[in-house]
Amino acid sequence: MFQIRPITNEKNLYGKRHREALKQLKKNVEERTFTAILGPRRVGKTSIIRVFLNKYKYRYIYYDLSPFMGKQGISYTELTPAMTNIEVKELSYHTQLSLGLVRLDVKPENAVQFQNALINLLRELNAKYDDFVVVIDEAQVMSRIRGMNMLGLLQLISNTMDNTSVIMTGSMPGLLERVLSPSASQPMFARYVDKIHIPRWTPEESIGYLKKGLSEAKVSCTGAELEEAVEELSNVPGFLAYYGKQRVRGMSHDDALVETLNYAIGVWEQDLEAFLNIYSTKAYVTTLWVLAQSKFGLTRKEIAGEVLRREEISDRSLTRILKNLVLSGMIEHSEKRGKYRIAENPLARAVQNIAHKYGIH
Repeated sequence: MFQIRPITNEKNLYGKRHREALKQLKKNVEERTFTAILGPRRVGKTSIIRVFLNKYKYRYIYYDLSPFMGKQGISYTELTPAMTNIEVKELSYHTQLSLGLVRLDVKPENAVQFQNALINLLRELNAKYDDFVVVIDEAQVMSRIRGMNMLGLLQLISNTMDNTSVIMTGSMPGLLERVLSPSASQPMFARYVDKIHIPRWTPEESIGYLKKGLSEAKVSCTGAELEEAVEELSNVPGFLAYYGKQRVRGMSHDDALVETLNYAIGVWEQDLEAFLNIYSTKAYVTTLWVLAQSKFGLTRKEIAGEVLRREEISDRSLTRILKNLVLSGMIEHSEKRGKYRIAENPLARAVQNIAHKYGIH
């Protein structure tokens, strides 16, 4: 049950929405519908795709852009497949050369040559297989690939490659949606992308997951321990799996929770640094720090009162900052309550550490 790496076997895929997404992916590929799986980091989006590819055995090319989330610009030479199950011997000689360029077995002379090779490869694979899948993990990064028109490429697939489906994931859901639909007036393929939202688990799902895994491993636990773990780790599947793994390895509840919180905070610090490499304004840190001081959230007026007296920015700039933080999934906004809040407890603690480095207190 407690796997730290992405799951590949359907029997280990837990969560109602995760299992529903697996069925929806199958339907979408059969109908050649482009799909965007959206949700926060570490909720299991990659696991859904890996289980899907393992179960249905479609031919695919899998691009993982997660290593580049904090980079301002990405070279086209870094756009190499992380995984593929294409047999080179099944391809024509010309397409084998194209695959070599895409894999950089043969170094392309420029971005145009690389993009043409990729298009030629996709065209032959589309013609060769009844169902072919292109996967782009953390697709919100696409817009920062230099020398490549990625949206144009996806539009080309949508318009001319009838046997090809595209599956994208985005852990900064709003940012991916903005990349896919830069303007409502543009007739982009993104209007026909099926968006599957994967939320964090409910408290009931989280407790059920821990109970099941610990019971299978014959590790005793109390209801109070499970409730504390679920509360502190904010129902995040990846962090709950890490906690469960420590318990199975013999740690007590207290030690496992401390170990997991330290891990979760460290992971969020890395994500924050990557985010700040793109949005390199101290006011983002200040805004997050102000929100981290409140467990139940703050109104926009309350946030403005604290941020604007600390940072020399306009009220309009604060609006943009709050919008980008919501789009990134780091903060949540309740229309009903009119409040913003930090999305996860470990993130709030990571914000405190990052803010200290910036001298914010």
